[in-house]
Amino acid sequence: MRKAGLVMAALLGGCASLGDPQQQVSEALAEDDYARAAAIIEQTHPDHDQYALLQEQYPGIILASNQYRQRLILEAEAMSRKQHWEQAHNLIAAHRDKVVDPSALGELLAALSSLEEHQLNQLLAERRQSQASALMQNADLTEKLSGFHLPKAKQERQQLAEERRYVVEDMTRLGEYFAQRQQWLLARDLLSAAHRLAPEQPPSPQLAKAQQILNDASKRARARHNRALLTEADQLMARYQRNGQLDALLAARRFLNQHQNNPALSDHQKRLEQWARRRFSEEMNTGEALYARGQYREAYRIWTQVAPLYPDNEELIKKLERSRRVLTNLRNLQDD
Repeated sequence: MRKAGLVMAALLGGCASLGDPQQQVSEALAEDDYARAAAIIEQTHPDHDQYALLQEQYPGIILASNQYRQRLILEAEAMSRKQHWEQAHNLIAAHRDKVVDPSALGELLAALSSLEEHQLNQLLAERRQSQASALMQNADLTEKLSGFHLPKAKQERQQLAEERRYVVEDMTRLGEYFAQRQQWLLARDLLSAAHRLAPEQPPSPQLAKAQQILNDASKRARARHNRALLTEADQLMARYQRNGQLDALLAARRFLNQHQNNPALSDHQKRLEQWARRRFSEEMNTGEALYARGQYREAYRIWTQVAPLYPDNEELIKKLERSRRVLTNLRNLQDD
């Protein structure tokens, strides 16, 4: 009986300790502390005279807590976009305990930490690559310092060795970090530079993987590029075959000349060159026939049109000069 009385006294004491829960909720809300406000309501005994009123407030407090949490998320994300990482972390740390369900803020912190680490590693990658470049440019410095007797030279050699070791270790770490994220170009550059700095050490296995992936990607990219070039070359040459116009032939020739060092287009180039020579010979003969019949202006027009195919052809140059003289003499006679 005495034990039951003690339990009842404890319960009554708990209710009494709440004092004025409505006032306490108001104070918590004034401080945007929705978690404390919700906890006060949850701890209020159903027999309390303010219980019903507090229960009516509870859904609104949960909604306000969610909205407050969303504002925190948006503000922290905005800070992260400006790379104000310290402010973003401090904002969440200062307010995460004020919301009813802080799990989303915890997830955001983890995401921000990951993003911050990524951006920091990108900056460090640039710095380590610059350091590695400087070390490689002064590769003989250690040997030069070894000839000095002064303690300062020995100290400098030791610092140089430590710097090289640190740069190699961190470039390897960074290279493997970016390999895990499939940023293969950066991973290859970092790991390759680390191996050049320390050729006596076995390279990271990720280096061979990065090189293989980049080689395969390069081959696929070249294949896609060549397929696009072949398609365009086929279209240009088909256009000339359809209409037979000299402009179409010249357009196809210009395109192939732009890619004359690409072996994928060698067959197209040979075929088009045959077409060009045949067309050039035909137009030259046509112009000569017109010239022989005294149609000098028409002959000159034909030779001028075909000139872009072989502008340095000596026979064509002579024909153009001869026809220009004849046309000039004819104009002079008409003027007289």
